[in-house]
Amino acid sequence: MFVTGVKIAIVEALVAGFNAINPTGIPNLTQQFNYPSDTSIDLTPNSVTIEYPLEEVQWPAIFVQFRPSKSQWTGLNPDIYTLVSGSNPNQYLADRQIYFEGVIDLQILAMHSEERDRLWDSLYNLVLFNPSSPASAAFNNSLNANDLIGITLLESTVTSLGDTVSPGTPYSPEELTYEATVRINCIGESYESKFDAIANSLQKITVSGSVSITL
Repeated sequence: MFVTGVKIAIVEALVAGFNAINPTGIPNLTQQFNYPSDTSIDLTPNSVTIEYPLEEVQWPAIFVQFRPSKSQWTGLNPDIYTLVSGSNPNQYLADRQIYFEGVIDLQILAMHSEERDRLWDSLYNLVLFNPSSPASAAFNNSLNANDLIGITLLESTVTSLGDTVSPGTPYSPEELTYEATVRINCIGESYESKFDAIANSLQKITVSGSVSITL
C-alpha cells in the first residue's frame, strides 16, 4: 500500500502547511483548507487531492502524484514478527517492511497565471524554507508523525517540469487552465504491509533416532 500511503502523507502535510499559513479557522467550501487571510503573501489552494479535481469548487488545486522507481525489502532480514495479543499458544503476525525510492509530482491546476505562480511560490516555500518557518514546520511535522509511511524529501532535488496553458477544464470546455508541476525526489519506508500472515511459535523440539558416523 506504499504508493497510496505516500500520496496521502503528502496531501496531509500540504494541508497542514497551508493552514499554518492561513490560520483563520474558517473552512472553505471543500472543508479542507481555511480561507486565505488578507495579509497572507502565499496563496492557499481550494483542494489538494490524489484524484484529478473535476468540480469548479476544487480549483485552484494541487494534484499529488507519486512514481516509485525502486522498491525492495528493508534490511538483510525483512521479516518482522509481532505477537498476537491473547493468543494461546502464541501466534505472531508476520509481515515485511518496504524500502522505496521515487519522485513526487505536485501538479498545480489554476484558472489564472498569477494564481498558478503564487501557488508555485507557496510550494517552494513549504518544501525549501527553514524548518523554523511555521508553514514548513507544520509540513515537516506532519510527514514525521505519519505512522504508516516514513518519508524523506530530498530537498536539493526540487525541480520544475515547466508550465502550460491548455484549453478546457472538466467543468467548462471554454476556460483556460494554467498548470505547472514541481517534482521532488524522495526515499522512504513503508511500515505497514497490506497483507499479514499468521505464524505459529515453536512449541517444542522432538528428537527421534540417531545417526552414527564412523571416520
